Amino acid sequence: MLDGDSLTGAAANEIEEEAKLKVKERELINLSDLALEDVSAAPWISQADATANVAEWIENCMYPSVGACDEFMPILLCQKRLTRRHMDWLKGKATGLRDEGENITLKLVPLNRVWREAGRDAKALAAIALYDNLKREGNIPEMTKETETEPSELG
Repeated sequence: MLDGDSLTGAAANEIEEEAKLKVKERELINLSDLALEDVSAAPWISQADATANVAEWIENCMYPSVGACDEFMPILLCQKRLTRRHMDWLKGKATGLRDEGENITLKLVPLNRVWREAGRDAKALAAIALYDNLKREGNIPEMTKETETEPSELG
């Protein structure tokens, strides 16, 4: 996915490709970093465990198969305010690069229902858990009041 780009830059490109939303790298919030930034200082981790982790670098990310492989994914948040017309245009839109085997259909879901809609997707469930808890703790910045520019295809 990186192809020489930064991780958040690559994510911004994917969001544009998959969701037709223009995202600047600086608009992405790394929920993994926010949730895990103080984990080595946590009182339930012994000093020996914290010191041992220095020798083995562990990314602030979600590991889908801890111990089985070294694959990891940071959980990123992008908050955008869209017009109703823009959201209607996005609903059911087929996106992705078909020549790369991507077959993606956008589904817009109210935030309080995402956990039910994404119940089979571990990445989405991890994202909801991080978002809900970071929001509850006051660690998610307020969304901008500015509305996103509608795509030119809307006419």
